[in-house]
Amino acid sequence: MCADLISYWAEQDLAGSRWAGLDWEQKGLSNQQYEIYDQIVQAARTERRRHGTPAAKALIKRLSERRCAAANGATHSSENWRPPT
Repeated sequence: MCADLISYWAEQDLAGSRWAGLDWEQKGLSNQQYEIYDQIVQAARTERRRHGTPAAKALIKRLSERRCAAANGATHSSENWRPPT
């Protein structure tokens, strides 16, 4: 679920979708998932500039799966939310 959510929203952001501007809560992400999402979006933008959109989408999928698995789903509480750095 974590990787699917993060991948979906990261691709929406990359595409400039009108829904990309929703906040973390509206996207259904935990605080920890939102932090992962933010880092992946930044990496995907860099990848798109260097190698194009297909490469950026592949990176999103790979990183989402890896980071969510490492964080055991990244479902920690969203209390004391803070914007990612």
